Amino acid sequence: MAASSGGLGGPSINRLNIGDAVHDGWTAFCRAPWSFVIYALLLTGMQILLLPLRDPVLRSARGATLGAADWLLFLVAFTASLAVSCWGSVGMVRGAWQALAGERPTLGSLLRWDGPGFRRVFGAWISLSTLLSIPLLVLMAVLAGGLGLAWLLERGGLQLTDASLGLPLLLVGLLVILLLGLTLLSLLYFGVNQQFIAQVALLEHREGMATVQRGRQLVDPQWPLLLLLAVIKLLLLVVVGLVVTFGMGLMVAWPVSSCISTAAYRNLVKAESR
Repeated sequence: MAASSGGLGGPSINRLNIGDAVHDGWTAFCRAPWSFVIYALLLTGMQILLLPLRDPVLRSARGATLGAADWLLFLVAFTASLAVSCWGSVGMVRGAWQALAGERPTLGSLLRWDGPGFRRVFGAWISLSTLLSIPLLVLMAVLAGGLGLAWLLERGGLQLTDASLGLPLLLVGLLVILLLGLTLLSLLYFGVNQQFIAQVALLEHREGMATVQRGRQLVDPQWPLLLLLAVIKLLLLVVVGLVVTFGMGLMVAWPVSSCISTAAYRNLVKAESR
């Protein structure tokens, strides 16, 4: 980990060494590869078993009629899938942290239930989702307003092709494009600076929005560097996870990516404490 100073008497800037994070993460995975791979396989299997419960709602897009029982099953399956993902994240981070400390996490330690840790990670995800929903809701409101305006104009006997409506429609279109761009930028920004959300919630015992704020504190000072790390992990998941042996490489790519994230978080926290 390299540390540089912003000048005499200025605050120090500790830069993440991506090479160290990748090396440390891979080394951590290699301490207990079968535990990580079997754990990833079990979680993926549970998600696959939940798919049939969501199938009726997916079929509704092709014109199938849905009843109350179908929606109830979908809600149960969606909640269970989210819980499995959260539980998997807790186990992956805990195992990666143990492996980075030189231990060899067992499958039992990865599967172990951690109620408080699960609650903190789940709460952090809900807080982040709520935050990200704000620009999406604004965008949907503008789109709904534009469609409502077009409907009112039609009821009033005006056509959207009338020259007098050109400027208002152009302004609405530009506003929608602007809001869409801001929404995509928000998703990119938070997608990068919240890549340690599970680590912060689980290891620092932070709740809800405090976890999100802590993620920004860690990542924002060197956001472009952490963007590069996120791209490396994405490429790892795509190249190894989806290409190698018909997708089975995901059972390796997922825990390796989690170990790399936890190693980067560990290095950032160490640098901060120094």
